[in-house]
Amino acid sequence: MKLSNKIVILVIALLTLLPMGSLADGLQSLRLSEVCLGDGSEGTAWIEIQNTSYGTQNLGGFYITNNPAALDEKLTAPQRIRKMHLIPTGNPITKITPQNCIVLYADGNDNLGLQHTDFTLQAGDIVALFSGNGIDLIDSLTIPEDLTAGKSWAKDFKKDMWRVCDRPTPTQANDYEQAKRNNKIAEFKEKDPYGIAMAIMAMGVVFSCLLLLYLFFKFFGKLFRRMDSDSAPAAALADTGKRKAADDGATVAAIMAVTEATAGTGDEDLDIALIALALQAELAHDEESGVITINPSASPWADKAEMIAAGMMR
Repeated sequence: MKLSNKIVILVIALLTLLPMGSLADGLQSLRLSEVCLGDGSEGTAWIEIQNTSYGTQNLGGFYITNNPAALDEKLTAPQRIRKMHLIPTGNPITKITPQNCIVLYADGNDNLGLQHTDFTLQAGDIVALFSGNGIDLIDSLTIPEDLTAGKSWAKDFKKDMWRVCDRPTPTQANDYEQAKRNNKIAEFKEKDPYGIAMAIMAMGVVFSCLLLLYLFFKFFGKLFRRMDSDSAPAAALADTGKRKAADDGATVAAIMAVTEATAGTGDEDLDIALIALALQAELAHDEESGVITINPSASPWADKAEMIAAGMMR
C-alpha cells in the first residue's frame, strides 16, 4: 500500500473518531440534577436535567423512564426502548446551553408538549436517562421513600452528593447553602407579603443609629465642657499671677527710676521715703489665698538705706 493511501486512511479514521469522542463527552456532561414530586404551584412532578459542560448539548432523541425493568442489561435496544419515553427532536427547547438545564414534567400527558412525559413519579421510583441508541445509560437516580410533595431530591455538584431540599430550585443551580438562604427569604416573604415587618425593621435600625449618635455626642459634649470648666480657674489664676507680677515689676521699676532721678537732690527724707516704698513693693507677698511669697532678704535698697542712715548720723 502506498504511503499516500495510508495517510488518507489515517485521516478518515481520525475524522470518524473525533465526533465519537465528542459525542461521548457530551453524553457524560448531561446529568440528572433534581427531581420533585410536586412543588405546590405546578401541582405535578418534574425532572431537571443539567448540562455540566461548556458546550451546548441537545437532549432531543434521548430516552427517559421510571421503569426499573429498563435497567436490565440483558434487554436488547428495541426491548428497552419500548419501556421508555422518547424526548422529541427538532425543537430548540431541547438544546441545553452551557451550564444550564431543562425541566421535564412527569405528568403522564406527553400530548401537552415535548417537555411532558408519558409517566408520573412517586416516592421510591427510579429515573433513568439513556442515549439515543437505547443502550447507553447516561445517568440514573432513586427517589427517597420518605420524600414528600413540595420537596425535591437535588444533587449538590460541589460536594458530589444528593440532598433533600425543602424548597425546590427548578432551572437554578443546586447550591445547597444558597438554597437554604433562598428558603429563608421565601419564608420571610410568605410571612410578610406586604413588607410591613421589613419597613418596621428598617425604621428601627435607622432610629437606633440616630439614638446612638445622640448619646455619643451628648456624653462627649458633657465631658469636654467639664474639662474646659476645670482648666478655666487654673488658667485665670495663672493670668492673674502674671498680671500681678507685671504690675509689681512696673511699680518697682518706677520707684527705682524716681529714686535714681532724685538721688542727687540732697533731700534725704525723700530718698528714705522712696527707698521704703521700694522695699515694701519688693518684699510684698502675693495675694493668693493661703500662699505667701518671700523674696530674698538681700536688697540693694537696704544697703542704700544703711548708707543714708549713716550719713545722717555723722
